[in-house]
Amino acid sequence: MEYPVLKLKKGHEKRVKAGHLWVYSNELEKVNTSLPVGCLVNLVDSKNEFFGTGFYNPNSLIVVRLLTKKKEPIDREFFSKRLKAAYEIRENLCKNRTAYRLVHSESDFLPGLVIDKYNDSFSIQLNSAGMENYLDIITSLLVRDYNAKNIILRNDTTARELEGLPRFTKVLFGEEVEEIIFDGKLKMKVNLLKGQKTGIYLDQTENRHLLIDISKDAEVLDVFCNEGGFSLSALLGGAKKVTSIDISQESLQRFKENVELNGFDLDKIEFVKDDAFDYLKMLKKENKKFDVINLDPPSFTKTKKNVPQAKKGYYVINNHAFHMIKTGGYILTSSCSHHMSESDFQEIVLTAALKAGRQYQILKIGGPAIDHPVHPRMPETRYLKFMLLRVTN
Repeated sequence: MEYPVLKLKKGHEKRVKAGHLWVYSNELEKVNTSLPVGCLVNLVDSKNEFFGTGFYNPNSLIVVRLLTKKKEPIDREFFSKRLKAAYEIRENLCKNRTAYRLVHSESDFLPGLVIDKYNDSFSIQLNSAGMENYLDIITSLLVRDYNAKNIILRNDTTARELEGLPRFTKVLFGEEVEEIIFDGKLKMKVNLLKGQKTGIYLDQTENRHLLIDISKDAEVLDVFCNEGGFSLSALLGGAKKVTSIDISQESLQRFKENVELNGFDLDKIEFVKDDAFDYLKMLKKENKKFDVINLDPPSFTKTKKNVPQAKKGYYVINNHAFHMIKTGGYILTSSCSHHMSESDFQEIVLTAALKAGRQYQILKIGGPAIDHPVHPRMPETRYLKFMLLRVTN
């Protein structure tokens, strides 16, 4: 297809030719500011050979987001095929779940598009200017091909600011609803318009379920519990007591509703509304001990500049956990910042254990759930780091 042509600089082609889908502004011979934000462009290499078609945003550091390396129209049929491919993967691998991520942006070769499915309701996030031009097509396909009853637009991410886009939420089709979903093990109530991310944190689904097999008769500490996913798994596994900490009263209330929804005993849970750092410090001072500790903090950094500060935060909470875990106990620890490398995160955890005088085994190194695929040439798509540890002394 004939679109405006942009040219890569010589010597700046290797990463993109290897499969990465982003082109940065300093990699183009010229950033054409006369082209409209979000338009389609054809990318050529320094020898003027066609390389691919993508969305263009001269106001963003990521100036081109590649959609395809073929010469093909970006139209309704294009999006229909990409959605179908993504849907078939999830239907094969998430058969026992009523909620999953249908489209995971670059990892499903639809840059800047996130779609989560909650029963017959769908939540959409648009994190690239170009993808906004195709919202009507995407919405109509969800209604026609996937029986969408309600579609919510969750354009409230910080990623939109980097694209120069406004942040807002909106009901696109149907109405604002709360869905009761089944994640393969547990029921959870989801508010698509007001819940976390696009409703709930689907990316930790499989990691949460690991608690089921290690919580029998255990005293469990769930830090940054949010709406209670990890705590619910501990209760399903037969935990004796669960202490769940979050600073948001709204999240704790939703957690309480999820406890009742699953028929668990409220008396087994201590709901704690407090700053996690302050509460961990107090527990450590009181010499409290736990059989299982889960650490699932929000991203401590949205930029590379703040990584050193984020590392301190991850060190502090993990060090507290190693001080409070019983010998033979389990620690589940996560980082959801894509600016934090997996090796750096593992080094932080190792240092936290050494400083606490503890040793551990790594039982599992994980990432996001199976409905959140990783693009092999884009480490940015493997943003979630997860480890299950057993403390041996």
